Amino acid sequence: MAPLFTAGIRLLLLRAVGFLIGLIGRAARALGGPKFGSRTTRPVTEPLLLLSGVQLAKLIRQRKVKCTDVVQAYINRIKDVNPMINGIVKYRFEAAKKEAYAVDQKLAENQEDEATLEKKWPFLGVPLTVKEAFQLQGMPNSSGLVNRRDAISKTDATVVALLKKAGAIPIGITNCSELCMWYESSNKIYGRSNNPYDLRHIVGGSSGGEGCTLAAACSVIGVGSDIGGSIRMPAFFNGIFGHKPSPGNVSMLGGVIMVTESAILVGAYLS
Repeated sequence: MAPLFTAGIRLLLLRAVGFLIGLIGRAARALGGPKFGSRTTRPVTEPLLLLSGVQLAKLIRQRKVKCTDVVQAYINRIKDVNPMINGIVKYRFEAAKKEAYAVDQKLAENQEDEATLEKKWPFLGVPLTVKEAFQLQGMPNSSGLVNRRDAISKTDATVVALLKKAGAIPIGITNCSELCMWYESSNKIYGRSNNPYDLRHIVGGSSGGEGCTLAAACSVIGVGSDIGGSIRMPAFFNGIFGHKPSPGNVSMLGGVIMVTESAILVGAYLS
């Protein structure tokens, strides 16, 4: 029996469906998107929050922006938005402000040219968040497991130490699913993280705390982990970029779940 539709006709039908979906999307955007009682985070008003890590580091190295102003801008945003999304589960504000002040002092005393500074500290003064499943000295490291709720990191995971060496300043740790095993970011220690575009929706997992934190402009770059989509799905859910590197490229030393590959989440706020 001959097929009901030829390959050419099926292709035309698919194109027609795609065209209709595109029209529906344009109409939704023209009307301002869904209004069905959705709750979103407040839009960004501070220009510093809309710059990439590379741009921020360059401005700081050029002494056009003070590191203390950058860190304070992110602290202000976190205080305003994080109670809604519950992405960052433990703050590191006072230590971050001291480290930002040290960066400004270092630049005031150090007259090295920008190229030399960039080679030494490519992410000088850039705010960083870290998934709670990774060790960040002095911060909780439970991976959402109740039996580990009192675990405090005594050292930094290798990937965190390298980012700090590059000049990044950790401002907090972010939520994950219990033992990084689930398709959301909720546990019995910290509760559930919420999507900044609609607080009724989840953020994906297991690195979802990072996903929503970056999407809400509460951080610039973040450390997550991924074996079956734990960075890639939160990136998809929250409209940011997430990368899982090839095995062996990024050390997992200092992560609770040693079988996963660590990676970097890079965020851009989407208004």
